[in-house]
This record gives sequence, structure tokens and C-alpha cells, in this order.
Amino acid sequence: MLTPQEALITLNLIPGLGSMRIQALLEYFGSAELVLHASRSMLSNVPRIGPKLAAAIADWRNCTNARAEVDCAEQFGVRIITLQDAEYPAFLRRMSDPPVVLYVRGNLLQSDSDRGVAIVGTRQATPYGNTTARRFGRELADAGCTIISGLARGIDTAAHWGALDAGGRTIAVLGFGMAGIYPEENARLAELICDGHGALVSEFPMYMRPSKATFPQRNRIVAAWSRATLVVEAPQRSGSLHTATMAGADYGNRVFAIPGPINQISFSGCHALIRDGATLCTSPAELLEDMQWEQGGQQLELFAETPREGEKQDSVREPLSDAESADILQAIASGHDTLDALCSVLGCGAHSITPRLMRLQIERRIIPLPGGRFSNAQ
Repeated sequence: MLTPQEALITLNLIPGLGSMRIQALLEYFGSAELVLHASRSMLSNVPRIGPKLAAAIADWRNCTNARAEVDCAEQFGVRIITLQDAEYPAFLRRMSDPPVVLYVRGNLLQSDSDRGVAIVGTRQATPYGNTTARRFGRELADAGCTIISGLARGIDTAAHWGALDAGGRTIAVLGFGMAGIYPEENARLAELICDGHGALVSEFPMYMRPSKATFPQRNRIVAAWSRATLVVEAPQRSGSLHTATMAGADYGNRVFAIPGPINQISFSGCHALIRDGATLCTSPAELLEDMQWEQGGQQLELFAETPREGEKQDSVREPLSDAESADILQAIASGHDTLDALCSVLGCGAHSITPRLMRLQIERRIIPLPGGRFSNAQ
């Protein structure tokens, strides 16, 4: 029998699902285990799960191997964190489609997002762009910021190296699995990041290769992780602009852009951002001043650190969203710890209860147990 963690890893291994569809499945069935035990016809009832995906999910025993995936991760020095684990980064839980599984090599700190700055831009960077990205990475890291980028060629690479120049922290969010590094020339950079200066992070299975689809998925994590997003050099059609748009529109983050020559195409995206409301930025000091980080900054409650051992978890929990969620917690505490039992005692259908069960799991108020049971978190 799979553990709750292995069940989530299994879902993440099924090609074509992705985090949004997995979230829909979890909300419909209540737990990853129940998803894996559902029939094809039941799976087909879930929005965005057609017959082909339903067949793939129902055939999970023949196309996935969660235990082999865990063993592979261990061989590469990677640990796997699921959405239901206490060490899952709190600041990613605000996403509408948080990664269900995170592969992590290196060390993460809950405080990484307090002054997290995403530095992004084109892979075909000019010498000016690379020099500027490295300077911003170095000076912002020296000021206590964590530099977040995607380990791609060009601006990403320069920003990571800048953080290492300062002996600071940097997080590389990958658009591929951790069994290989892309581009290959960044293998040494990746090793240095993991050696006490941050972490490599991916939501993709260990041997997943990079593709046009994986990089946009990666970008949404970069946007969510940061408090400020800086676009150093980018043309009009650039994934960096997509990252900046998500950072501002979806997460309310400050977006900054570096200006360049008005006749240079590689800066046209930056100029468009500035025209549309992004903050023009010419120095790290300007960014720090605009973010009010010169005097140490203030940590938002959303990004509060996970309580240390011995502290009460309740101290960082927000009030329950509604009385029905409180009823679910009370029912579970009274021994009605399965979906069927909850439906019976609360007089509600599964379609009403399962979304709240999923939300309570994301908020770490309940814990899924083997056999489709739930327990209140202590």
C-alpha cells in the first residue's frame, strides 16, 4: 500500500496531469490514495480529465513507480517534499496551483522569500545585460536578498553567479528533472549553489527532460517565490515578461525593469514593461529603497517562518475560512475520519466536502492517512 506521500508522487509521475489537474482530482476525491483507487468512469467525471487521462490514471501501477523515484532522488542527493509535508515552503501555498511535489537539492529557508528577488531575462543576453544581471545579483545578495532565477543561459546564469560572488543565497528553479542539468555548462554553477548557498528546486520527475511546456510551468514558481521581480534584458516575446506579469498580477509583487538602448530589440520587452507601469530601475540601491529594505524590511505574515520545534502550530494559522470547515475538523476529531463518514454525519455530498478537505490539507490542519482516512494535525 502506498503512503500518502508516495500516492502524491505517483500522481505527479503520470504524464499529462500537471498541478492544476492534480488539484482538481484531490478536491474531487479528497486524497491522492482515493484518486488512485477510483475507476475510469469516476475519474472521467472530474473536470479536465478526459477518457485518455482517466485511463492513464487508472493504469498507474503499470506506468509509474513511486518507490523507484524516491530511490533515484536519494542517489542524486535530492529530497522530495509534497504539498502535505510540514517543510513545504509556506510562501508557495498562496499559489492557485502550487506544485504538488517539490524535488529539492541543497537547503531551503522559509525566510528565502522575505527578500526574494527574481532576476530574469533573455538567454541571448548582451555583454551589458550579463554584466548588469551579475552586478544586481551580487549587490542584492550582499544586502541580504535571496536571488531567484531559472539556471538558464544568459541573464539567469549571470544573476546566480552574482549571488555566489557575494557569498549569498540563490535559488534555481528548474524546468526539468534533477537527474541532469540543462544547459550542461551550468553543472558547476549548480554544484556551487547546492554547496551551502541555496538550492535547486523542481516540480518535475527526476528524468523529465526540458521542453517548451516545462519552462512556463517553472516561471510561475519563480514569480510566486519572489517579493520583487527584476527584468534585466528581454525582447517583446519573452518568457521573462510572462514571469513579470504573473508576479505583478497574480501575487501583487513589485516589478522592476532595466532600461536599455531604445533601438535594441533585446530591451524592447523591458521598455514595454516600464511603459505599462513597471518601475524603471538603474541600480540595486534603487530597488532596495523602493522595497523599503534598506532598514531591514518587514516580514509579511504570509511569509512567516514555520514554527520551531516546541512552538504551537496554531500561532501561525489563520482563522478557519468558514463554519463548515470547523464542522469537518470537529467530525474528524469525533472519529468520523473517512469521506463516507463525513458525508453521513454532516449531511453533505462528497462534491461539497472534498474541496474543503483539500484546503484543510493544504493549510496543514488535517493529515491524510492510509486507507482514505484523515486525522487532525496536532
